[in-house]
Amino acid sequence: MNTSRFAALITLCITVAAGVYFIVQSMPYGETTPSIVRVGVLPDMREEKLRQRYEPLLDYLAEETSLDFKLVLPSDYTELVRLFGEHQIDLAYFGGFTYLQAHIMDQAEPLVMRDVDTRFTSLFLVSQDNKAHDLAEFKGKVFSFGSRLSTSGHLMPRHFMLTEQQIIPEDFFSEVRYSGAHDKTAYLVRDGEVDLGVSNSEIIMNMFRDGRLEENDLRVLSETPPYPDYVWVVHHYLNEDIKTRLRDAFLGLDMGDAAHSRILAGLGAKSFLPARFREFLPLKRVADDLGMLDLKRR
Repeated sequence: MNTSRFAALITLCITVAAGVYFIVQSMPYGETTPSIVRVGVLPDMREEKLRQRYEPLLDYLAEETSLDFKLVLPSDYTELVRLFGEHQIDLAYFGGFTYLQAHIMDQAEPLVMRDVDTRFTSLFLVSQDNKAHDLAEFKGKVFSFGSRLSTSGHLMPRHFMLTEQQIIPEDFFSEVRYSGAHDKTAYLVRDGEVDLGVSNSEIIMNMFRDGRLEENDLRVLSETPPYPDYVWVVHHYLNEDIKTRLRDAFLGLDMGDAAHSRILAGLGAKSFLPARFREFLPLKRVADDLGMLDLKRR
């Protein structure tokens, strides 16, 4: 072999080796165990409440799985989807709508969902002294959704307003706001900044129970029909043993155990169930019909 051919061959080998090395280094782990499982949750409440809600769960998961966990609190729903897509989160707690986005863009794999998530609802809220009895009475008023990417605070309420009362919010109300979180929507209604708001039913009921809302602060105008919502998901490439350990730990939470009961109560659940993509097909049809599945990487 002459010198030029030998040099070309060496160059080719180096190039191929460098390419393989780059691919291997940039691949997400699939058969290895992460040193820390990074857990991202929807920022649908204030940070203090989020930590109170999820840190006991992560302590339990760490004990049951022998893994270390770190709670990640994104600034908004969009950032949670982005962090998951960039592999900066391993285990994520999505609403149904954000899960659909992560599933389509990043092959997010559903793991478990709470018993209550198979039949979730949203509440339309007004001030206690408001005498209205129907959404139709709020024509020309100021209205607030939660986050644009919220299932219970936007997607499904918009769907039900359209299908049940032929209301297109932007045409019907004088102003449509997006508060960014369910508790913020409740406070906007309570403080008279908006005339009507819609929020996650579980969070609103918890706010009444724990004193963040007083009985005379708000009144429930109406409740939507039920739909599927929140779900815990992992990356499809995550080690199968880790998936199994995580799923078994969630499913092992038992209301008959005092410590487990406290964790479940904090999460608004009585038990966890295995989750599958098919449970969220009704949401996908709604999002498609409304043209709301934005698949562009932000």
